[in-house]
Amino acid sequence: MARKRGKLGALFLLGSVLVTGCGRPAGQSAQAGRAEESVPQPTAGIGNGIRESREMAGEDQKDDILSQESEEKSMTQERIDAAMQKAEAYIRSLTIESKENVPAEIVADEKKYFTWDNEKRTPGDKPYLYDWSYYNGVVMEGLYDIYETDPEANAAYLDYIKEYLDAMIVEDADGHKSLSPNLAGYVDRHGADCYKTAALMVRVGISEKEEDYLQICADLYRDLTDTTYTNTTGHIVPLEYTEEDLGHNYWHGWADDKAPQYKVWLDGIYMLQPFISHYAAETGDAGQLALVQERLDWVKETLLAPDGMYWHAANSSEDLCKYHWTRAMGWYGMAMVDVMEALPEEYMEERKKALKLFVDGMLKYQGESGLWANVADWEVTETNRLEVSGTSMMVYTILKGVRNGWLDESYTDAAVKAFVAMAEEKLDEDGLHDIYFKATANNTDNYQDPEFYLTDEGKGSGPFIMAYSEMLLLK
Repeated sequence: MARKRGKLGALFLLGSVLVTGCGRPAGQSAQAGRAEESVPQPTAGIGNGIRESREMAGEDQKDDILSQESEEKSMTQERIDAAMQKAEAYIRSLTIESKENVPAEIVADEKKYFTWDNEKRTPGDKPYLYDWSYYNGVVMEGLYDIYETDPEANAAYLDYIKEYLDAMIVEDADGHKSLSPNLAGYVDRHGADCYKTAALMVRVGISEKEEDYLQICADLYRDLTDTTYTNTTGHIVPLEYTEEDLGHNYWHGWADDKAPQYKVWLDGIYMLQPFISHYAAETGDAGQLALVQERLDWVKETLLAPDGMYWHAANSSEDLCKYHWTRAMGWYGMAMVDVMEALPEEYMEERKKALKLFVDGMLKYQGESGLWANVADWEVTETNRLEVSGTSMMVYTILKGVRNGWLDESYTDAAVKAFVAMAEEKLDEDGLHDIYFKATANNTDNYQDPEFYLTDEGKGSGPFIMAYSEMLLLK
């Protein structure tokens, strides 16, 4: 099913932001301001003929001003179009037109990896999460977002996604389908990161009526939510790894039956809640939808900082990982808008308030270029760069919120400005640059390693593709 399109709305107001800079009324350039200042003013006692002549000159100059403003708006649209064309070429070359990133070949070979996969997990090196890893899922879900904007024109993206998903599926002697342990690397004993790609699988399963996908999703959903199911290590996940004091949120990880230093990460909200909410909505599980609402409420009440942004992780409102990592906040923003598609109407007013609160807080720290820094409230430096993954997530969150009527159309400008800035400043013939590799919520500064700013890293390329898909829906 094609996603509904948004409105261009205030898009052309970007002329003042993208072309002429700040400090002037929207739509007015510096040249226009000077022209208006130079229009001769009538003087008392001057004859009507001279006054009419000067008024005519003023009208001519006003016509010039309007013409110049129109030209600047056209230039702005040209920049948007150029950014979109550049992004499309990048996405196609990275995925459906790539000779390297062929899903069936990569998944089938334990020693082959997508070029955006910088973690390169493989059996014998890591105990789980191989091609099922969340960053692959984010890239593929971005492609599915593109497909949904125009299914007929974008059928190649669906074929690519299904080739990826199908390559990880195995069948046992009884005909039961599951994820290959050595290819996908899904396990029920690790934590939140195992369930991001499930959000893609359930969407494709529902929309494309892929029964194998839905059967696998039923098993994954059972692993997370069934209070009678004992996992492969003898534990019951929803009873042992969620807590009432955490708003019934899951621990971010539960490998070896141990909680991380901070049990709830913003990252994990995105890894878990979109899958749970969409599957619960499809199966009519009202109890799980109520829990999703409770979990998001807890995050808003616990991790919201006085400056309007969110901390990376927490155990309580007094025990916090006090860093404003833009990507972590971006995961949370994307979780909100993805979950809101599935929640019943009775929960939506609270969710819309929370979304606006989040976006308003983030916009206070958007840089002049339109990009956000890796740590949003710190000075931009060589180690705290303007960063692509978090910025892409903000574009996706804002535009999806506007498109669905959850945010006012006036928010569009900031998102479009950010997308154009990424295309102009971070994307070139060598790829998409300044994507931070990874950071851990341990209350230490591990957000500024200069060697962690990578090119074509899936945690940034995927959200950039998602942002592009929302830009498509503006047209």
